[in-house]
Amino acid sequence: MKTNPESHIVKKLEEILEKHKHERVCVVGTTCTGKSYLLRNIPYAQDMDELIFPKLSKDEEKIVMSKPWTTYVGETMKRLVKERVRIEPGKPVFGTVVILSDYIVYLKISDNLLKERTEKRGKQYSDAKNMQIDLEKDIRVSKIPSEELDIG
Repeated sequence: MKTNPESHIVKKLEEILEKHKHERVCVVGTTCTGKSYLLRNIPYAQDMDELIFPKLSKDEEKIVMSKPWTTYVGETMKRLVKERVRIEPGKPVFGTVVILSDYIVYLKISDNLLKERTEKRGKQYSDAKNMQIDLEKDIRVSKIPSEELDIG
């Protein structure tokens, strides 16, 4: 039987989420870290995009979807998500913005794998890398307890 290489990541994340099931957990990572894959395999998890986009005006959506990713785009998205998205205990939220929570799981990806995945998906590596740098800073500044889950 062939094992999916990401299955060990799902298992490890499920263990972390089980340990923190009575807390509000925010799972964050830059683009191309596998958040969508993990969401599909953890049925009680919620997608930050699915929670925020229905709450955005057309003008707000236009700003946060603009390319290339800039600090302004990132700051606008952060502000909107922090204002409008809430995490409930037992329903971890997966996304690209650190929001009020009791625990953060950071999906850490190597530069080589990030380059490979962004290229494969037609995304800009520099955008993904800038988002990653911004996320790491936000995690540190938040002072919310956290741990890294190594994606590869």
